[in-house]
Amino acid sequence: MRIRNLKYLSDCMIFLNLKLAFRNLLKNKVYSFLIIGGFAIGFAACILIGLFYQTEITVNNDFANHKKIYRIYDVKKNRCNINWDLHPILVSDYPAVEDACPLDYNISDDLTIRDEQTNNTAGFTHLLTTTENFFSIFSVDLAESISGKPFAGRESISISTTLAKSLYGTRDPIGRQVNIGNYFFGTVTSVFRELPVNSSFSADIILNSENEKFRISSTTVNGFRYNPTNHFVRLREGLNAGDLIYELNSTDKIKALDIDSLSLQGLDEIYLSDLTIKSRHAKGNPVLLRIFLAIALLILILSSINYLNYSVSVHYAKLRVTGIKKTFGAGWKELVNYALVEVTLGILISLILALGITDITLPYSESLFGKAMHIDWTDLLAVAPIFITVVIFVILVNSLAPIYILSKFNITESLSGFKGTRNKKQIWKQALLTFQLLVSIALITIVLVIFRQLNFVKHSDPGFNQEMLLRINIPFRFQQTDALRLELDNLSFVKSTTLSSGCPGMINHKMDNDYEGKSIAVNCIYIGDNYLKTMNMGLVDGRDFLEGDIKRACLINEEAFKQYGWESTEGKMFRFAEEEEYKVIGIIKDFKFESFHYPVEPLALLYTGADFGNVLSVRLTPGNIGQQIEQINSVWETLSPYEPFSFIFYDDFYQSFYEKEEKLAGSITFFTIIAIALTCMGILGQIFMICLGRVKEIGIRKINGATISEVLLMLNHDFIKWFVLAFILATPVSWLITHKWLENFAYKASLNWWIFALAGVITLVIISVTVSWQSWRAAIRSPVEALRYE
Repeated sequence: MRIRNLKYLSDCMIFLNLKLAFRNLLKNKVYSFLIIGGFAIGFAACILIGLFYQTEITVNNDFANHKKIYRIYDVKKNRCNINWDLHPILVSDYPAVEDACPLDYNISDDLTIRDEQTNNTAGFTHLLTTTENFFSIFSVDLAESISGKPFAGRESISISTTLAKSLYGTRDPIGRQVNIGNYFFGTVTSVFRELPVNSSFSADIILNSENEKFRISSTTVNGFRYNPTNHFVRLREGLNAGDLIYELNSTDKIKALDIDSLSLQGLDEIYLSDLTIKSRHAKGNPVLLRIFLAIALLILILSSINYLNYSVSVHYAKLRVTGIKKTFGAGWKELVNYALVEVTLGILISLILALGITDITLPYSESLFGKAMHIDWTDLLAVAPIFITVVIFVILVNSLAPIYILSKFNITESLSGFKGTRNKKQIWKQALLTFQLLVSIALITIVLVIFRQLNFVKHSDPGFNQEMLLRINIPFRFQQTDALRLELDNLSFVKSTTLSSGCPGMINHKMDNDYEGKSIAVNCIYIGDNYLKTMNMGLVDGRDFLEGDIKRACLINEEAFKQYGWESTEGKMFRFAEEEEYKVIGIIKDFKFESFHYPVEPLALLYTGADFGNVLSVRLTPGNIGQQIEQINSVWETLSPYEPFSFIFYDDFYQSFYEKEEKLAGSITFFTIIAIALTCMGILGQIFMICLGRVKEIGIRKINGATISEVLLMLNHDFIKWFVLAFILATPVSWLITHKWLENFAYKASLNWWIFALAGVITLVIISVTVSWQSWRAAIRSPVEALRYE
């Protein structure tokens, strides 16, 4: 009976505490709304960032055997594209390898597939070439096939269920003859179900690379031509990757394939790897991911600081009630119980609101983070333990801290209306505010640096004139190229045209060339006449091409000239193949043929006439772009009605290199605004309490002749002092973070002092407006009203 009564009393106390907590929330509606609403927004931001972080670190984890799958890479040459001929060696010579497959991958918005019988055409983005082993290694399921296997011959092609529906609708695609960009011709022998969404690569079409004609990449080393590709292996259960590495590097067959030293990279590690290996696989940014995680933590801390100040402020406002409770015997346990109930209620309300905000915001995740997030129960369960731990920790901190502080007050002083010690003695408040200001200054600096870098890469000279320069993609084996060019040259708004195989931003061929004991990898673009004129590229030395130079001459860029170590190009030859050489007739100015993430590499313009060119570059005159494109499209449809007209302006093409950074910059700005808003709310809460504690002091000063400006200066002085300290601490912190991020770019804007100063000025203006608003209200208050009860 005694136990039952105690339980009843305990339940009654909890109910009473809840009732009092609700009453206090309603009593301070505006303040409660601001703090709880701010906490909800902060929680929602943390949940979104947490889900994004979970999505990023689990890329490729949806493949069934992801922990046993590794990619092979060459350590010394820092590359993962290795001779295709390594594949049969891996399969037959190494017992540790359960299965292996080559995997070459191409991603482009201009790829097309056409049915040979109906001429129906569909666009696609992801092209993959591999062997049948790929389907077992990566556990890719088949929706239908001819023989139960993905491939039924060397000309076999497998397409995704989405592409099959797009191209054939409800008809059966199996056995249909297809044409992929006029380059690959084969038969659809299977339809596969889509690869996991959260992967570093995808596939719309999979080609059988046992057929040499179905291999995408090729390169030449000292006259020897081969097909570079990624190689993936699945190790047998219980075997160590280190043992296989040792075996690989001890085999003579490996050394015969121009491979120096091999190592293994886990499939899970590819997306966020610190290795600088070039790859077509999607690549995450571990530095930015850490920045996001830090922002989430900071937002949570800022929200907690605000709630802590709110909780303490509420207890200051009801010190008499606390004193009465202690007079009637309330101890530490009762005070803690009430604080836990009150804080838990507020935080749970914030959490419920945060979940609603997250649910509303999630469909826009691609705009926030640069990629769409597809969340399922598995993802939520994975982050649930961490999230629950964080919530409990926040509740404990916000419950115990104010009770500890308030329990130190003297009961007599509490009952007499004592409002706490002077703010200058409350060092913990000054430290918390300084931290909030530090975070705001650092985040604003990071945003300024990111946008400055984006502005730098988007407006820097790439080395040729991109303005009014159109790139038309020419399908492979296109028969009307000469007729198209002739028709376009006759248009009044076309200045000049040029044909090439490859172009800036799309290099199709790279050649390794041994010169005087060192290997130089040279990017090659095969060009026709008018190339320098149309592209508006500058010559540093030498001359332009003449008609008689076709298949005999080339130009190299400054970087190639530097790496070869020549004093001049006179009498120099560029060896392209074992029996094919080009005379170097000059040097062109370095131009960026990749994004600013990468340094300029050696490049050669080979004057071959571009007989099989895949790019027609067209220089237009300024005018009505829409009408010009319509006329060019009309010419195209007249000459080739069954081929889609694919084009892009070079400046738009180069801008697309930084789409991910732009989206990430926008999302960091979004979360920075949230952090600054939380800081302002915290400052507003502090100045509110300072004004409340100094009402009578302000009244006495005004009676003794103090002006409004003097009162404002008195109230704002401490905030300016804390801002100066925060600025001094924030500057080196933000410099380290931004300097680390800029390491992702080979070419970057300088970190000038004014960026940090501007961030400080912006923060100072924000806090001055926030503080002055409440200070002004306190300064203009009538001193008679303030001293009424004295």
